[in-house]
Amino acid sequence: MKTKTLIEIFDEANRDYATTQINDTGYKACILLGVKIIKDNASDSITIFCPSKSINYYVEIEEELYKLFYKKGWKKAVREITLSKYKDKLDRVKSAISKEMNGNRSPKRLRILKETRGQILKKYYRLCQK
Repeated sequence: MKTKTLIEIFDEANRDYATTQINDTGYKACILLGVKIIKDNASDSITIFCPSKSINYYVEIEEELYKLFYKKGWKKAVREITLSKYKDKLDRVKSAISKEMNGNRSPKRLRILKETRGQILKKYYRLCQK
């Protein structure tokens, strides 16, 4: 299997109909399922960002995730990262539900957690069907 370059990955993201393109002075960017790839016009450098788990802004992905993009390409790598994010969220909700069941047993909090779990499972299922 041929590995891809960052330029090929950016071009793949740019051509993808499901990816949102953002072009501004100085850079071009593409976003799919929260993952962003940016190409700086001045230096032609390409960087991939993903939202941080604990902070509400984008951080550059680690080297191991770059390898995932080189190997699988834009769409498959984004899908895999997003599924992993959903699994992490489901684990946190499951843990919160068990703490609530063993602790306060607040009906309102349990209902909210179960609704959240249902929403995440729907997103996960829809993404798996693609």
